[in-house]
Amino acid sequence: MKLSRITSITIKELHQLKRDKKMYPLLFLVPIIQLTIFGYAATFEIINIPTGVLDQDDTYLSRQYVESFAHNGYFDIRYYADSRTELCRWLDQGKIKVGLDIPLDFQKNIKNGHQAQVQVFIDGTESNGSTIALSYINVISQRFSSRLILNHIDTAAFNAHDFMGTWRSDIGKASIIDDEIRIWYNPALLSNNFFVPGVICMILLIITTNLTAISLVKEREIGTLEQLLVTPATRSELLLGKLSPFILIGLFDVALIVTAAVLIFDVPIKGSIPLLFFFSFIYLFSTLGLGLFIATIARTQEQSLVVTFFFIITMIILSGVIFPIENMPKIIQLSTYLMPIRYFVIIVRGIFLKGVGIGVLWTHGLNLLILSLAILGVSLLRFKKKVS
Repeated sequence: MKLSRITSITIKELHQLKRDKKMYPLLFLVPIIQLTIFGYAATFEIINIPTGVLDQDDTYLSRQYVESFAHNGYFDIRYYADSRTELCRWLDQGKIKVGLDIPLDFQKNIKNGHQAQVQVFIDGTESNGSTIALSYINVISQRFSSRLILNHIDTAAFNAHDFMGTWRSDIGKASIIDDEIRIWYNPALLSNNFFVPGVICMILLIITTNLTAISLVKEREIGTLEQLLVTPATRSELLLGKLSPFILIGLFDVALIVTAAVLIFDVPIKGSIPLLFFFSFIYLFSTLGLGLFIATIARTQEQSLVVTFFFIITMIILSGVIFPIENMPKIIQLSTYLMPIRYFVIIVRGIFLKGVGIGVLWTHGLNLLILSLAILGVSLLRFKKKVS
């Protein structure tokens, strides 16, 4: 194996990519578009939920209850209804996603020590958003109830074990339990911090797999692959030369995304950037190997796109980039252990958000290396056999 031959083929591939101007958007524009979509649009946070209110009680406490929804950023109270029929009509028309129906005697029941019920209507056509909205409502209602209870507790009497004198008639301030909660790694629970590191995994998978598959299938379609095979270069030198440009492109995309993550989305990088590039380099073996494997299956560029789409969508869904692996059925969870992207996602988020190093990530890195080399090795053997 001669380095000069590999270098010559690599330069030839770079010149070919340079002449193919249709590939420029895929190489440089697509990563920015995907980063923008996932950074700004894709989020589990649901805010400004259109909300309508029917306050039949119209008292101090009922208005305070409505205010607890209005000033937290999650609910946008746009309409105040005069009847339940009007509230339901707004739900039918899609003007609101949540409707609050506060009945008569809301304040009276609370002051008499009785349970005050509130009817809540939620548009369930979007199940994920409805579930999150329901959790918001439960939390707000619980906090409102807790505040009312604490406002009526005499802490001095409580601490003196005078439980008969615990409840006081006037509203004041009290605090019994003070929870000090600390959220590690992503204190503000920002979706950007969750999604943007995962975009690196997806973009490398999408771009390098597509480029490798399309490039090799195109060479075979137009007959230039056979011309390369009759040159003095061996099959190993030929493949290394053809895959090297895609490794450079992949590492360039990593640099592009990391820069955008810091400058545009303000995502912290607490760990080592060289370590991130090192593991990205290892991960590229698996994506290039997958593209090479697809090139041995597909006969045309259209077929390669369809097969690539199938593999990419499956791996992204099962990788943990978007959906937690722990929520998947056991048999599906077991299959994810065979996907290099699963380990790369853990590594990237560990470097970005946790700031951990090789001492923590070495087991995931070892699994990533073994699977990447295995995929690349099997694809190389299959490609050589196919060409022969």
